[in-house]
Amino acid sequence: MICILAGNYLEAKRFAYGQEWDEEEWFYPTDELDLLRRTSFHVLVIGTAGTNVPASYFDKIYALAKKRGRINR
Repeated sequence: MICILAGNYLEAKRFAYGQEWDEEEWFYPTDELDLLRRTSFHVLVIGTAGTNVPASYFDKIYALAKKRGRINR
């Protein structure tokens, strides 16, 4: 499973489509709770991720994604 951190869902979906990934192979976290429900995934930052939100929020989401992604791997 791959967590795509992007500027928005459409940007993440376009990237995944370009990589020929199925919907079951990746996800775009909508909020912190979405990340807390998942474990064992890789984190990929693409495009305009972090430019639409304050830097502190992006850093928080990124750190949480890295931490949750390592669980059960």
